Amino acid sequence: MNFFTKIITLGAVVAASTAAADPFCAALMDKDQLPKKYAKRGPFYADAQSGWIVGADQLKGKYEVTEEVSTLWQAINAEFAERGVTLSVLAAPPRPLFAPSVALPESYDPAADRAAFSAYTEELNAAGIVAPDLTQVVESVSSSDFYFKRDTHWTPTGAYMSAKFLAGSLGVNEPIAADVSFDATYNEKGSLSAVVEKVCGTRPVRETVASPSYAKSVGADALLGNTSAPSLALVGTSFSDRYKTDSYQVAGALAHVFGEEVQNFSASGGGMVGAMEAFILSGALKTGDFKTVVWETPYTTPLTNVSGLRQVLGALQAPETRENIYSGAIGDDWQSAKYEIASDSDVSLQFTTPRVKTGKLSVELYSTTGEKLRIKLVKSERIDPALQSNVWRLSLAALPFKVVNRIKFKLDQTVAGAEIALLN
Repeated sequence: MNFFTKIITLGAVVAASTAAADPFCAALMDKDQLPKKYAKRGPFYADAQSGWIVGADQLKGKYEVTEEVSTLWQAINAEFAERGVTLSVLAAPPRPLFAPSVALPESYDPAADRAAFSAYTEELNAAGIVAPDLTQVVESVSSSDFYFKRDTHWTPTGAYMSAKFLAGSLGVNEPIAADVSFDATYNEKGSLSAVVEKVCGTRPVRETVASPSYAKSVGADALLGNTSAPSLALVGTSFSDRYKTDSYQVAGALAHVFGEEVQNFSASGGGMVGAMEAFILSGALKTGDFKTVVWETPYTTPLTNVSGLRQVLGALQAPETRENIYSGAIGDDWQSAKYEIASDSDVSLQFTTPRVKTGKLSVELYSTTGEKLRIKLVKSERIDPALQSNVWRLSLAALPFKVVNRIKFKLDQTVAGAEIALLN
């Protein structure tokens, strides 16, 4: 099957998106009528005839790249490069671009959304991180097969198309057995179908989509096992670990187009940081097995969150020296430690919380002139318990001020015997 032959224009997609559509029920478009569980994601725009559903949360792309973000990207990439590893990002494109039959609000500009995402991937590449612009798929004859209509994730076809684009971006111009027959099927019950059932009283039918069969891959269960030295690591979210397995065969697609074994370190519900931090702190990069790391990220969680980037960079920074600057309790009230730190690219803070490996740790850094920077570190309980760590690190690279003289911190629970150390 050839996925890249027929071209349609973005203008046609934009025009179609404003056409009238018939929602499954009017309540979907009224945020006040939505159950609390769904209200923050709604309202929901739908077309019952085509079956497409789009939540309002998918219309708010956070793709702006600041100088601080770009600097942190460069530092993260440098840490991988120092270990002989190529870091790439497989960023799922904005899903609303693929739902032309849904009447979206006038406030949503698909052309602007696409341009913002394209600029985001361009900035990633400028920082040295290979990231294909997957909005190019909009112009493919199979664009309608890229995402499920009633689920927020890509289909097995979408995963395969994304893997092919990434392979091309990394210079694999003739992927192993590039064309594949999608002669199997996959049935998706759909998280957005659950919304319709709860709000409208009836559940749309499951989606049956084409699915490939791959021979060369290593599944998510290989995370804790010993494989035959895979050279590519997949680190991602539910896009690569749906229902606690690689339902959409992202690892299989990567293995197919690269002709290499792939080890899947993804974690559903781990957010932007969870799987990557666990991957780094597990020591997986120390084995020397991995030559390429693919960081898969959803359109709703682009790599622009500064706190998350500082957490990942902190995990990567291997300390040569350690100096304890605080010992005591950390709890759900703000506490502080006075200590002067000259921030630079090689300095990080490490919080150690005995027996606490998940939750949220908020940190405030104060300059000598009273400037403040708040950083929120997150450890997801969805990470495999065997890979959870009570170590929380944050990098002090690219701070808006050069000297820190006070640190405040708050955990979402109280733990005794905690420590803060300066790592350099």
